[in-house]
Amino acid sequence: MNRIHQSIWNDSSGAFVAVSENAGGAGKKKSSSTTGRPSAASFAVTALSACLMLGLGASAYALPTGGVVAAGGATITSGASTTTITQSTANAAINWQSFGIAAGQTVQFVQPGSTSVALNRVLGADPSSIMGNLSANGRVFLLNPNGVLFGSGAQVNVGGLVASTMSLSDARFMAGDYAFTDAGNGSVVNQGNITAAGGGYVALMGKTVSNQGVISARLGSVALAAGNAVTMDVAGDGLLNVSVSQGAVNALVENRGMIQADGGRVLLTAQAAGNLLQTAVNNTGVIQAQTIGTRNGTILLLGDMQSGTMNVGGTLDASAPNGGNGGFIETSAANVRIRDDVRVTTAAPQGLMGTWLIDPQDFIIGAGGNISGATLSAQLVNSSINITTAPGTGNGDIFVNDAITWTAAGAPTTLTLTADRDTNINAAVTATNGNFSVCCGRDINVNAALTTTNGSILLAAGRNVNMNAAVTTTDGNLMMCAANDVNISSKITVTNGTLDTTRSLGLPRGLTISADTDGTGPGVAGGTVIFAPLAPLAAVTNAPVVVTYNPVSYTTPTDYSTKFTLTAGATLTQRMLVFPEVTKNFDGTTAAVLTSLKGAPAGVNLIAGPGATATFDNATAGTGKTVTFTGYTLGGANASQFALASNCCGTIVQKTTGTIRPAIVPAVIPGAVRAGSILNPDGSITELPYTELAMPALFTLASYRSGFMPTYLSDAGDVFFATKEEEVAAPTVIPFTPPTPYIAPRYAPRPMRN
Repeated sequence: MNRIHQSIWNDSSGAFVAVSENAGGAGKKKSSSTTGRPSAASFAVTALSACLMLGLGASAYALPTGGVVAAGGATITSGASTTTITQSTANAAINWQSFGIAAGQTVQFVQPGSTSVALNRVLGADPSSIMGNLSANGRVFLLNPNGVLFGSGAQVNVGGLVASTMSLSDARFMAGDYAFTDAGNGSVVNQGNITAAGGGYVALMGKTVSNQGVISARLGSVALAAGNAVTMDVAGDGLLNVSVSQGAVNALVENRGMIQADGGRVLLTAQAAGNLLQTAVNNTGVIQAQTIGTRNGTILLLGDMQSGTMNVGGTLDASAPNGGNGGFIETSAANVRIRDDVRVTTAAPQGLMGTWLIDPQDFIIGAGGNISGATLSAQLVNSSINITTAPGTGNGDIFVNDAITWTAAGAPTTLTLTADRDTNINAAVTATNGNFSVCCGRDINVNAALTTTNGSILLAAGRNVNMNAAVTTTDGNLMMCAANDVNISSKITVTNGTLDTTRSLGLPRGLTISADTDGTGPGVAGGTVIFAPLAPLAAVTNAPVVVTYNPVSYTTPTDYSTKFTLTAGATLTQRMLVFPEVTKNFDGTTAAVLTSLKGAPAGVNLIAGPGATATFDNATAGTGKTVTFTGYTLGGANASQFALASNCCGTIVQKTTGTIRPAIVPAVIPGAVRAGSILNPDGSITELPYTELAMPALFTLASYRSGFMPTYLSDAGDVFFATKEEEVAAPTVIPFTPPTPYIAPRYAPRPMRN
C-alpha cells in the first residue's frame, strides 16, 4: 500500500487536498510530506489539522463577522481587506459568529497598553482559520471550540496570544481569573509564524495541540497545553504559569516545528481524564530557551504521571552560549522514551552547566528500554542528567543495561540516578571529568564496573548497597552508605580524592563507608559494613578512609584494618555508631528531647549545641519511630571512636529512633460511674464507660465494663484498656424476669392421734 503522500493548495476549493506523491503542485504551496507509517499520536494531529483545512471553504477564511462587544469597550471597523478593533478599556470581550483571516487580509487590535486583553469568542460552527496577518500591541485571546488553525502563511505579531478551544466566562475574564474550561473537540494547530513581544506569551490550549510552524517569545513564555480545563496566570517573574486542571481523553501535545523563548520558559503539557487513559507529549522539532544575561532558560515537557507517554526527539536547547549559566530541562511522564536522534544541551562555556531531569515511573537504559547507553553518553558531554523515578503504577526501578561512557566537554557533568525502589547497574559506567551519583529507596546492586577519573561516585541506598563489581575513582571521592548493610564483594580503588567542588559531589575527601544511615541501631541488626570473605583488599592511595558501622557490642569493636591496603599517606578511621535515646508521653506534637545514648557506650556523651533540634517523623504513639535531629555533637574521652548516624542523600540530618508512649488519662466520676481509656492509633483517647457495683465505705464487689468480663474485687485505682487485637463487643442485655411469688398453703391443724 502506498504510504507516501503530500498536500497541495487547491485555489478552486480554497483548501489543502491530499494527492499522490507524484502529483505536481504547479509551484503552489505544499505541506510537508511524510514517509512510512506515522505514529498514532502524529497521525491524530495531522488528521485533525487536515480536517480543519478541508472543512473550510474560501468564505471561512474571510475577515471576522458578526462581532458584538459583550464586556468592556471596543469599536469594530471593517474594510475590504482589513478589520480594526479599537479597544477603549483594558479588557474587552467580543462575541463573533466567525473569526478567520484569509491570505492577504489583516486584523489589527489597537489597545490602550501592552497589558490590555481582547477576548474573542466564536459562537458559530466554523473553525477559525488564520491565513493572513494578525497584529496587536496588547494581548489577544481567540476561543473557538471548533478549532483554530494558523496556516503556513499566517503572520501573527502580538503582545500576547491565547488560542484555545476552551471557554472563559466574561465575569472571570474581566476579573483577570483565567480559568479556562470545557474544551471543544476541535484542535489547535500552528503552521505559521507567531511572535509575541519581548516578555510576552503564546499559549495554545485544547484537547489536541500541535506546533508545526514557528513560535517566538523572547524573555517570555510559550505554552502548549492539552486537557479539558486549564488555569493560566502570570507569575511574579513575569513568566506565564499554565496548569491543566482537568485532563482530557487522549490528550495530545506535539512540537514538530520551532519554539524559541530565549531567557524565558517553554512548556508542553498534557493530562489524562483518568488514570487508565492515555496521553502523549511529543517533540521532534526544536525547542530553544537559551540564557540571556542572568535569565536562564527553562524547557518543561510534562506528561501525565499515571498513564502518559512522552517521546523526546529533536533538539532541546537551554544552553548559555553567550555567557551566564545553563538552564533547566525537564521531561516527565509515566513513560519517557528518548529517541536516538535527540540533542539536549545545557552547556555554559562561561558559567555553570545546567541540568536535564528525566522523571518517569521506571527507566531502562539499554536496548528495548527508554534510552540507549550511546544516546545517554552523548548527552552527558554537555549536560548533567538526573533520572528520577516516581512512585505510581510502576515499580520505581532504574536499570543500567547498556554501557555508559562519557568525557565532559567543559566543566564536569554528573549522571544522577534517583530510584524510588532499586537501582540495578548491569553494565559498566565510565566517566572522565564526570561524576556518578546513585540514591534509591531500597537496594543498589552494582553488577558491573564503575570508574571515574576527575570525578566522584556516590552510592546511597535506602536498604542495602551490594557491591558485586569493581569500583575505581582517581582524583575523586567515593562514598557508599546504606540504611542497612554495605556489602562489599569486589575491589575498591581510590587514588588521591579531591576537594574540587565541581568534582567532589560535596563528599568528604577520599573513601567513606557508612551503614545504618536511618539510625535503627545499635547492634548489627540495624546495619553494618560487611566485607565478603574472599573480597580483594581495598586499595587507597593518598586519601583518608572513614568507616562507620554498628559493632556486635560496644565492648567488642570490629577491626577493618585488615581489609585495606593503605599507601602514600592514606589513613583509616573507624567509628562505631551511637544513637540518642528518645522517649516521651503522647502530647500531640512531634517535638523530641534527646537524652542519653542507647547501650551506654563508655567514654562518650551527647552534647546539644546552640539551636539544636530534634523531631519525630509524626506525632502518633508508637515505638521505633524515626527521629531526625541537628546541632548535636559527641563529647567525652572516647568521642573520636564514635559517630552519629546520618543520611547521605538530600538534606543531611542525623537520625535515631524513639518512642511516644500512649497517654492514659482515666476520668473518675464521683459516685458509682467512672471511665477508662483506649489508645487509638493516632494517639487519641477513647473512653469506655463501666459501672462499679459497690457497697459504700466497704469494698468493691465487682466491676463491669462494656466489652470486658467483670473483675472480682477490682481496686478503684485500676485502669483497663483494650489492645488493638481485642474487639470491644457491645454489652449483652439480660432481661430481668421476677420469679413467681411463693404462696404458702393455708394452715390446717393435724388430727389428734389415738
